[in-house]
Amino acid sequence: MKKDMNWWCDRAWILFGGWISVLMTGLILLYWNDWYTELKVIAAVAALVPIHVVEEWVFPGGFHFQYNTFLYHSVQPDRYPMCRKSDMITNLEATFGYMIFTLICVLRGGEVRTGLIMGTIAFCALELIIHTFFGTKAYFRFRKQGKQTIYGPGSITAYFGFGVLGVILCRCMPGRTIETLDWGICVMVLLFIGVCCILIPENLLKKKDNQYFFKTNGYYDRYL
Repeated sequence: MKKDMNWWCDRAWILFGGWISVLMTGLILLYWNDWYTELKVIAAVAALVPIHVVEEWVFPGGFHFQYNTFLYHSVQPDRYPMCRKSDMITNLEATFGYMIFTLICVLRGGEVRTGLIMGTIAFCALELIIHTFFGTKAYFRFRKQGKQTIYGPGSITAYFGFGVLGVILCRCMPGRTIETLDWGICVMVLLFIGVCCILIPENLLKKKDNQYFFKTNGYYDRYL
């Protein structure tokens, strides 16, 4: 069983996520003329999360090193507090969450609540902030080893993926009325991302002798 879970938490789940990206992209293209711009973006977020993971985990990989090192100052950045299993849960929950958001909007006739737009804008902004933070920390730590930019694993898809989607949603906001319910939905979206997707899996699974460790530091191996 452990071997099967390790296999799933290594590369299999990323391949599974890739098929979700294909599915969601196909739906966006299929209903391009029928879906509102806001709905396309919500669906695009679901499609983007697995692609974002590929940059963080595989090409070039090493997100775990910057996350565990720069955020938690871990002495075991290959597995603590974030490990392969917890990050797998984090990203699949976010992917399925936005798939469900897309479905709900479709069932509502394609209308996207302003609160969901606000929460997604905040989510996209947080992606930019956290990757800028990690990249800046990495630059100052490794500039003597030859690092010349603030790039870190996940930065490209954060800036040109989530960043672009966030800007598109911002352009959809003028003229919308923000009701009390919308603020509640916005908070719920952020709690879902921050608590359900990140804090709960991470705190339940964090263990210094965790078997779900990362085998390499990816991008950061060149500086270590």
